[in-house]
Formats: sequence, C-alpha cells, structure tokens
Amino acid sequence: MMQTATRAPLRLLALGLLAVVLGGCSTVSDLGRGAVRSVNQAGESVAGRLTAAGTPEITAKKLPELASSIKIDVLTEHRVTDGTPDGYPKPQPAFVDDVVYTLGKSRREVFAHRLGDGKRLWKQRIDDPVTGAVGAGDGLVLLGTGNGDLVALDAADGKQRWQAPLESEILAPPAAQDGVVVVATGDGHLYGLASADGARKWSVERDVPTLSLRGGSAPLIAAPLALHGFADGHLVAVDLHTGRQVWDVAIVQPRGRTELERLVDADCQPVVQGGAVFAGAYQGRVSGIELASGTVGWARELSCDSALAADDFNVYGVDTDDRVVAFDQRSGAVYWQQDALKGRHLTAPAAVGSYIAVGDGEGYVHWLRADDGTLVGRIRPTKDAFLLAPQVQGGIAYFLSESGHLYGLRAAD
Repeated sequence: MMQTATRAPLRLLALGLLAVVLGGCSTVSDLGRGAVRSVNQAGESVAGRLTAAGTPEITAKKLPELASSIKIDVLTEHRVTDGTPDGYPKPQPAFVDDVVYTLGKSRREVFAHRLGDGKRLWKQRIDDPVTGAVGAGDGLVLLGTGNGDLVALDAADGKQRWQAPLESEILAPPAAQDGVVVVATGDGHLYGLASADGARKWSVERDVPTLSLRGGSAPLIAAPLALHGFADGHLVAVDLHTGRQVWDVAIVQPRGRTELERLVDADCQPVVQGGAVFAGAYQGRVSGIELASGTVGWARELSCDSALAADDFNVYGVDTDDRVVAFDQRSGAVYWQQDALKGRHLTAPAAVGSYIAVGDGEGYVHWLRADDGTLVGRIRPTKDAFLLAPQVQGGIAYFLSESGHLYGLRAAD
C-alpha cells in the first residue's frame, strides 16, 4: 500500500555544503537564523545525479522495451511559468478546480492560469523569494518565504490579503481548509492560522535532527485532522481547529552509527484513501495507518522522499532507486515492482484510471498498467526534464516541465 517517491538528488553537493557551512563554527547554534535549517536539510538532500546545470543525469543505458503500446493523448500544452527555479526544494504548483497556480523562476512572481485553455488570470510579484512552493485553499494562494513569512493572496485576483511572520523558513506548501491554514517551518513547528487574517490559532513543535532532507512533505488536511510528517520520521495528526495531538506514529526509527546512516525524514508526501493514510520516510518504511485512531495496519521497508499515489486498491510510489512499486492497501503486500526505469530520475507517480504514469529527466512520461506494473506506453512531449510530482485532475495527469510548460496527458482508452 504505500509507496513513494523519487530519488535523493544532490547528495554529494549537500555534503560539501555541510562542510563549508560548519567550517570555523564552534556550534551549529552560532550560525544564526536560517543557517541551522540549511545544515539540517543539506545532509542528504537533492544531489548525486544532477549535472552542473541542475538537470537530472540519466544513468539508464537505454529506454526499456514496451510489452504492448497504448496511445497517449496530449490534451493540453500551455506555458504556465517562466521556468523551474534553481535550488531546492523545487516549487510544486497548486491546483484548485480548473486553475493552476505556479511560481516563477525568480521565486518572486506568482501566476494563475486556467487549465483548459492556458489563459493567464493574473500575475503577482512579492517582496521576498518563496521557498515553500505554492499552497492553496479557502480562496487563498499561500506562499512561504525563507524569512519565515507566510503570504496569503486572493485566489481570484492575486491581491495580498495578509502576511503572517513565523519563526523559521517555510519549505513545504501550506494547506488551508475550513477556515484554518496549516503551515510547517524548518525548525520543526507546525502552525494553524486563521484563513481570514493569518492570526495564530495553535502551534506544535518537534525536535529537528542534526541532519534531514532539505524540504519537507506538505501538511495534509483530512478534516477534522491535520497531518504532517516531521523530520524525525514521525507522522503526527492534530485537531485542525485546536492543534490538540490526536495520534503520533513513528514511520521509521533511526538506525546506524553515523548521522548519515541514522538520517530519516518523513518527506514522502502522504496520501489519504478509504479511511486510511499511507505515509513513508527516507531510509525507512511505508506504513498503512488508520486515519481515525493512528493504528498501524502494516509497514514495509522502502526508502522514499516524494509523493505517494493511490487508487481504490493499491498505493504506488517510486523509491530512491527509481523502482516503481505497488502495495496492496489492506495488507501492505507488494503487488508488483517495476525495475526497468532505474536510473531515469523518475517523478512521483500519478494514478490515472487504469494506469500509473511517471515522468523522467529526459522529458518522457512512462505508462504502466496499474494491475500488474507492465510498461505499456511512452510519450515524450518535451526534451526538458520533469522534476515535480504530477497532479491528476478530472482523469488527466498534469506534468510541469523544467521550462515551465504544463502538459495534460491521458491514455486514449
């Protein structure tokens, strides 16, 4: 059942950054605001298989053969941003109904486009660079900055509604529902703010490990709960309106002697399906958890750092070695595993009807049968890399390329 996510890019670069940042410093706390988070999140971040230009380096020798071939339709193709910003985390777009909200290459401009025809609805510029991608809900577009400010724009016209200062940089997209904005910060806090004016309603705090992945899973709202995976490998559920902890589940426990060996982080974006939440962690496990009680139904070894997908039967993910895996939702048994795409720098999976779709670093989107994992389709709408998790809206899988083009894809059958 649970599954996950993409690889751990930038590993070597992150370790080099860690050494530079720590050089000459007696303690981590001496580094000042923001630097501690950079150290925490640099340790095994997004490196290893990127070129100097920041695009994925494909290590697979050739494209795998298809067992059969299905027709893939490109239903839409629109440019919705001027490109994917450099640095990590990469800013995910937000989809609400028939509108997509994206961040510009400078991290200071926000765009709203209609999905159907690509028409730009508005463009807004903000003062500080956005680190926390784009969140949306309750009629707001939500942006987190490296200075720890949460900026709320009106989803209809892009005008600023309010701005709330928090204590640390915001690295994951905020979420909003039922009058509450939920936002996570790099220092281990989860906040609940009023959607109307940004007033603080509650906060939850957890210790941040010495090393963790830069970035983080986005808070997930499954009313009346707010869920979040923390850098210590725990998934925590709190009451959306009060912040009262309802349950706390350790997705993974640190193992090993060194800080790198013990590095765990619940960065795998959880998914809720059928009264259960499925969550995973880097160098850890994937677990199926009863949403109401926090009871763990099953857990399976899997290292992930990106989003999971689910349909009515299985949970799907891509592990850090680019293996696509399907887990049975009830038992956690591995239903199938597809190894033919290893080395292609895959995105998170998208569950689209009877198929699973994953993009790669060369602009291909691969289609697998959801029932057995067989590779049955391939399309290359662009030569630009797909780096971000796809989104499924109305039975269409949307993939955003590195150059800022959004492709809406669907299997013809």
